[in-house]
Amino acid sequence: MKYNYTINLKPYGDSPDLGVVGVDPAAKYGYWEHKNGVEGGGLWFDEAEGKLELVDYDGYSGYLPVKVVRALREAGFTVDSGFNPEA
Repeated sequence: MKYNYTINLKPYGDSPDLGVVGVDPAAKYGYWEHKNGVEGGGLWFDEAEGKLELVDYDGYSGYLPVKVVRALREAGFTVDSGFNPEA
């Protein structure tokens, strides 16, 4: 399946090499890359109350990075505090 990442967030600054989040709302799938692509993984969403809600992620042991959680929330996605209580 080819994804169409129509939502592109750059939580670490204005440069993709500092970290990026991409979301394909139609597929309810996204990805995140930390720093220069050394770490990253997938993001899975479900629709709840007319908004996309993060339901799972992979590629990182522990919590999802704070800046990724904040970037998603600022873009209007619902992200439960269980993904990172510090965010």
